[in-house]
Amino acid sequence: MTAVLSMFVLGSYLSYSIWKLKKHLHMLQLNSYLNERYAGWLGQHLRQSYAVKEFLPCLACLPLVFGSAILTAGSWTVAYLFLFLFREHAQEKKALVFTPRAMRLYAAMILVLLVICALSVQGLMTRNNFVILFQMAFLIFFNIASFLVALIANFLESPLERRINLWYFRAARKRIREMPRLRTVGITGSYGKTSTKAILQSMMAQRFHVLMTPESYNTPMGISKVIRADLRPVHEIFIAEMGARQLGDISTLCDLVSPHFGILTSIGEQHLETFHTLDAIKRTKFELIDALPPDGIAFLNMDNEHIRDMAPHCRVKCISFGIDSTDLHYSARHICMDSQGCSFDFCLPDGRSQEFRTSLLGRHNIYNMLGAAALACELGVDVNMIQSVVRNLTPLPHRLEVKNTSQEITIIDDAFNSNPAGARSALEVLQAIDGKKKILITPGMVELGKWEYELNRQFGCQAAACCDYIILVGRKQSLPLQDGLRSMNFSRYYVARDLYEANQHLRTIVTAGDVVLYENDLPDTYNE
Repeated sequence: MTAVLSMFVLGSYLSYSIWKLKKHLHMLQLNSYLNERYAGWLGQHLRQSYAVKEFLPCLACLPLVFGSAILTAGSWTVAYLFLFLFREHAQEKKALVFTPRAMRLYAAMILVLLVICALSVQGLMTRNNFVILFQMAFLIFFNIASFLVALIANFLESPLERRINLWYFRAARKRIREMPRLRTVGITGSYGKTSTKAILQSMMAQRFHVLMTPESYNTPMGISKVIRADLRPVHEIFIAEMGARQLGDISTLCDLVSPHFGILTSIGEQHLETFHTLDAIKRTKFELIDALPPDGIAFLNMDNEHIRDMAPHCRVKCISFGIDSTDLHYSARHICMDSQGCSFDFCLPDGRSQEFRTSLLGRHNIYNMLGAAALACELGVDVNMIQSVVRNLTPLPHRLEVKNTSQEITIIDDAFNSNPAGARSALEVLQAIDGKKKILITPGMVELGKWEYELNRQFGCQAAACCDYIILVGRKQSLPLQDGLRSMNFSRYYVARDLYEANQHLRTIVTAGDVVLYENDLPDTYNE
């Protein structure tokens, strides 16, 4: 095969292969750039990593068996140009974000691909048709299995990323330690972190200059970015949300921000897939409490049985909050819920109480408000100011957010994520809102490890008790929910392939006056 023909062969191959690598970059990004998590995703979704039509270039190699290199090169070029021009554009819930890291990794992927092509050049330019055939098969393999290119590039590039991350981490930690008057609040828990953080920021802003990590920034690099970009000497309080997927993650974040106060919102089954045991989750969440200085204060949700179990090991001052437990420092009593929100008496340690009214829905939001209000009170924010803040709170996007459509349909958007306690609370809200039919749309809950099947089956049983119709998303993902519904002899449900099909089906059954709850919306990595 001549040099010109080889250029056509490699050029058409690269045009499609480079585009395909972007899909793997997207999945790597959704899996936190961790090869082990990405490999786990591949193990469950290998069929989604390639298309049957990608075997088309194999047919283009047939003329080579009869000695026609020119016809083979032409057929190959047409095949890969066909794949490129008619490539699939799947709908994405969360699009690929070309951050500096993503761009570096994409460049590394392309470099690995170019090395593979370079290894094939000499073989393609030989006169031996069997050698050419082998080189073409070699290229086809690395196109179909392009996830291997992604894994190799990520492995080779990871030492550079570790050095970059360490530099950012140290620079952010240095800035925190250069501000001795700054008081830092760490918030962690299996759920409720982001909402508690947002509520606390609103309360603390009544008296202090406050900076909080935005959205769900709760990783070392996310928090480091906020510190370096936004933290200024004028700030008196820094509120950091702390996420974790394994032992030591919270300790790392505490080393970064040096918290003075810690709020532990909850401990539950969330992320059992990576923690493996509930004991590991408990120990990881309490890394925040263990990291507090001798004069620090821990704020603990004592209604949570796992937090109660760990509380005796707390070595700093503990402030308790809750609803059902006794001997609490801060509590909510006389709770009333309706479709407009809820009201309760906020009880303080000195025996005083203040009636709070909020538009936030759900019992779990009362816990979020209690934890934030307890810390605000301890730092001197007037309870009347806290009452005013609570009255004006609005839901965070996709967290039990109620919307009314022009067709007189009430939408409860709780699609951000889901956990057993949050799902129960969402169903309570669905029951509390007046409407004709009560409709649930959900794929169920994930990252619950060995308990995932049973907890989703229980969720199905709970949903059957209060819903008129249920649309399940994902035929495999929703199997435990289906088992739960069948165990309750509930037959009014439909299983959709994806959220798009679920919404299409909803349009055929929904009528004015209905209430629709969206409970959880899984990322693209869970597409079937």
